[in-house]
Amino acid sequence: MEQADHIIDLGPGAGIHGGEIIAEGTVAQLKKNKASLTGRYLKTGIPHPLQSHYRKIEKGSARSPSGHSFITLTKATFRNLTNQTVHIPKNRLTMVCGASGAGKSSLIRDLLAPAATHSIKTKKATLTGKAFAKDGPSIEGNEGQVLFEKLTGAHEFRAVIEVDQDPIGKTPRSTPATYLGVFDIIRQFFASLPESKMRGYKPGRFSFNTPHGRCDTCSGAGRVKLEMSFMPDTYVTCEDCDGSRYGPELLDLHWKGKNIADVLSMSFEDAAEFFSFHSQLGEVMQLMVETGLGYLTLGQSSPTLSGGEAQRLKLVTELAKGLQSYTERSRGITRTNLYILEEPTIGLHLSDCEKLIRLLHKLVDQGHTVVVIEHHLDLIQEADYLVELGPAGGPKGGKILYQGPLAGIQKSKRSITAPYLKK
Repeated sequence: MEQADHIIDLGPGAGIHGGEIIAEGTVAQLKKNKASLTGRYLKTGIPHPLQSHYRKIEKGSARSPSGHSFITLTKATFRNLTNQTVHIPKNRLTMVCGASGAGKSSLIRDLLAPAATHSIKTKKATLTGKAFAKDGPSIEGNEGQVLFEKLTGAHEFRAVIEVDQDPIGKTPRSTPATYLGVFDIIRQFFASLPESKMRGYKPGRFSFNTPHGRCDTCSGAGRVKLEMSFMPDTYVTCEDCDGSRYGPELLDLHWKGKNIADVLSMSFEDAAEFFSFHSQLGEVMQLMVETGLGYLTLGQSSPTLSGGEAQRLKLVTELAKGLQSYTERSRGITRTNLYILEEPTIGLHLSDCEKLIRLLHKLVDQGHTVVVIEHHLDLIQEADYLVELGPAGGPKGGKILYQGPLAGIQKSKRSITAPYLKK
């Protein structure tokens, strides 16, 4: 953007809160325009660290960290990695950076993640590479090969939760509520109504993907396809259900003043308040708000989501898997997760990046360990701990150039990232 001759800024927010051209002009003009959110970030950027301080890393050399406070993968040899040992501090925000193709995903997603998952499954404080090669999951083209010496410190996590860039699926019947899994709980509420029980309605009746409850005309799609001669097919809103997807018998049933279609029409901002009485639903709805997706509706069709929205929806889905269960919450049990994210900033505005950073810090504050593979400098500058691979991609990469607190990378003569970071 700094190199653009002309910038068009839309907003002021996203979804229903946007749709207006709020500013346009040169970079200098946008920076002076108080209405431009983009101009504000181009002028001041994101202040680092957002939490006003970085979390301390235990004293001592990063190459010989003490005990269980670190996850340590020793002598990893995989693809372009050769005898590389990485230490990742628990309960900290770690960024993994470096040139494209340097081996970041190979080390973290393709090797550390499955090894840590197997360590949790087998409850082994020390998992040897030989044991993993024998009993662990196969890793592409390396079945039975010893890919590392040992992994320590990963067995105490509840789970390894990965968030990647794979698409979420684009079927018109998929919605944020179904993708997140919250619609199952909502349907149970409607099935528990006295009138629903009198009629013999089960939770499945309130799904727009099954017969009986859904609108017969559009089969629960909310819209009807019109086949056009010599032109692409087009879709129009179903006249019988007015896009609600349901038949009249279900629309007569109300829970807390809303029928099933009303709930699907709610934004996640409204739903966070509406479902605040339910710990699981309330937390998931709030996660959507915190990732900047509060404007989406529960029943919005997945094909209408942008690429950035789809990726953040996937992020929330994976983060929701790490929430405490009802049993854990009622018994006061706190079990932490190892979160691994790959380039979650793709398609995000700087304002969304700031929301993402705050969410990642919130996870760490809750006791989780967060590892992010990232190129975005604003996220890298929020790291408590940094692992850099390089110096280049492919055969010229695969080496850990630096690992330690963020401030220390400026002293590294090998780092190719340090010159681009604010000092």
